[in-house]
Amino acid sequence: MNTTKPFFEIYTFDQVADNHQFNNPAPHAHDLIEIIWAVSGKCALKVDMQTYSPKGDQVFGIMPHQRHQFTADSNAQGYIIRFNELFLQEYNSVYHADLLLVLIQSANVSYSEEIRHEMKAIMDKLIQEYSQKQIYSSDILSRYLNILFIHMSRQSRTVPANNQKTHNIRQAKRFIQLIDQHFKAYKKVSEFADIMCVTPSYLNEAIKKTTGYTAGHHIRQRVILEAKRYAAYSDSSMKEVAWDLGFTDICYFSKLFKKETGYNFTDFKKRQERVLAV
Repeated sequence: MNTTKPFFEIYTFDQVADNHQFNNPAPHAHDLIEIIWAVSGKCALKVDMQTYSPKGDQVFGIMPHQRHQFTADSNAQGYIIRFNELFLQEYNSVYHADLLLVLIQSANVSYSEEIRHEMKAIMDKLIQEYSQKQIYSSDILSRYLNILFIHMSRQSRTVPANNQKTHNIRQAKRFIQLIDQHFKAYKKVSEFADIMCVTPSYLNEAIKKTTGYTAGHHIRQRVILEAKRYAAYSDSSMKEVAWDLGFTDICYFSKLFKKETGYNFTDFKKRQERVLAV
């Protein structure tokens, strides 16, 4: 599997019953974000030494590089979605770092019947679109995925505070909120660590352990998201965008944008103009 390019796949439990890449008795890890929704039947999931035995209608989020194993009986029903961050970056104008935290807490969330109905409808649309593989399918898939995330995020806000059990999750939530507030002014992990009264190394370790990505990665992605929005929806030049985002070195901003998106600013802007014109 080549995960150096945007990657997305979705299957029902029935479709992967005999596929050991999914229904795998051996612990394994990969660089993908994975969502498992156990709708009914007997299955078991172990993530980083913690075992879950869902009785039905439970959603689990697995972060990149987390060791996990999943097994399901032949009568179990559910869905498995796997994608990489490049898929979100390439096809979605929204980068919600806090949605990673929603996935991490998903095992503690109970979804109402109305929300489950909405989520199932979205899953079925994802399955249908993925199986067709038509032009612009990736754009449509990313939008359905984003709607799914929004439903999960709304429901996760009802989780009692005592179920949000780790200090790392609380720290990660605060860190991501601070990024949204200060990403134009601060670009270094040390600057956010100072605000949070922790060391940069501690912050990096806590954020990576919780989300699968370093603190610096989240800062860069928030900055690049804003740059992509400017490119897609404004007439601003690259220099104007760089200045507005707090960069005094335009060459550095240009290299960062190319590294994170795979396109130089002008080419990305033209590409978005073509997409929006369709």
